[in-house]
Amino acid sequence: MKKKLSSRLKYGLFLLIIIPLIIELSPYAFSPVLLHRPFSRQNLKNELLQQYKSNKTNQPASDTNQSKSAYLGDHILHPYLGFTGIPGGSVNRFGFNGPDPITPQDEKYLNVYLTGGSVAMGLYNTSGNRLAEHLQQSKVFEGKQVNLMVVALGGFKQPQQLLAMDYFLTLGAHFDIVINLDGFNEVVLPFSDNLPSNVFPSYPRHWHIYSRKRLNTKVQFLLAEQILLKQEQEDLTRFFVTNRLYYSNFALLFWSILNNNKQVALFETDTRLRDAVNQSKTDYQSTGPEYIFTDTTGFFTEQVELWERASILMAGTAYTTGFSYFHFLQPNQYFKGSKKLTKLELETAFEADTFAYKTAVRKAYPLLVEHGKLLKNKGVRFHDLTMMFKNEKRSVYNDKCCHFNELGYNQIADSISAAIIHYFEKQ
Repeated sequence: MKKKLSSRLKYGLFLLIIIPLIIELSPYAFSPVLLHRPFSRQNLKNELLQQYKSNKTNQPASDTNQSKSAYLGDHILHPYLGFTGIPGGSVNRFGFNGPDPITPQDEKYLNVYLTGGSVAMGLYNTSGNRLAEHLQQSKVFEGKQVNLMVVALGGFKQPQQLLAMDYFLTLGAHFDIVINLDGFNEVVLPFSDNLPSNVFPSYPRHWHIYSRKRLNTKVQFLLAEQILLKQEQEDLTRFFVTNRLYYSNFALLFWSILNNNKQVALFETDTRLRDAVNQSKTDYQSTGPEYIFTDTTGFFTEQVELWERASILMAGTAYTTGFSYFHFLQPNQYFKGSKKLTKLELETAFEADTFAYKTAVRKAYPLLVEHGKLLKNKGVRFHDLTMMFKNEKRSVYNDKCCHFNELGYNQIADSISAAIIHYFEKQ
């Protein structure tokens, strides 16, 4: 009897060991079928933690076709800026992250104003402290406390940065340095969002949705459905992170499957929302002046020229008002020759198929680089960052749009602070 009991105990212990082991090894077999890519524990863990961090800072973890309208419920109309965030939590009274932009002049402070789109916002959220510390620790700003303010949102594009800067200056803000990190949204979003919806290219992104004086019931329902799906996605990510389930291979695979399902649902809701809006009665308020599209080259040239003029106006305001303006063209993975993408980046941050963002970057980024040279010739402190990752062998991009991981943002912060310090050292 004792021998039989001992055999059962050994068998039970064997099952206790082998079953969890099989479960933990199963993602390597099932991931290619369920996720259509090999299982990588580190990659999935990074995706989970990055999405969790993005949710906490109100920074969009991705801005691809699968989620480009998911943040609409977090934005409200603004009479001058197009749209802003909703005050509350980390969002100040003017609808932006961080400290109040209305900061008076004070000899003790170096007021640094950062503007642009979601990459500028991501830089602030991820590496803003690093940028501020580099400036504060330099000899040229010795004794100054850096006050870094951000007026940037996902989807912001010129002339929104120009108008925001002028708006806050009009309200009494004092800036010592203005940093404009942009370029991507200015050429991509008019092409991918405005043009297909017959919205004037220089109008804010999704203006045909924001501007509706009275949305029909179907549109309201779909917007509510989007917000609910996004909240469910955030709750799911929070549960897996706070319970430290990222130590389990099986849990990581399970999260990725559930998260992908939410992404697909968001994409389908976004498609239905666009269809519902497009079927609604349009008017001048939602489309703006008539725009006749002739060819892509001419279209992108117009957008780049608008970007150039807006930067010249910002530099002109800086000259007459007494602050320093620095303009940086952000890098992007679709700009040919700018970086040899890693295996992880090819899997998670590069769209091999037809993609409006990729098309726009490849056609328009060479124009941005050329017009950036014109900006420098006209006296604008312009810096082209498009090739800064050319020799970087590590992963810096974290989605198929334009955003970066912590390493990428840190290097951008280092490049920006170095350029600013170098300029003041020469004065």
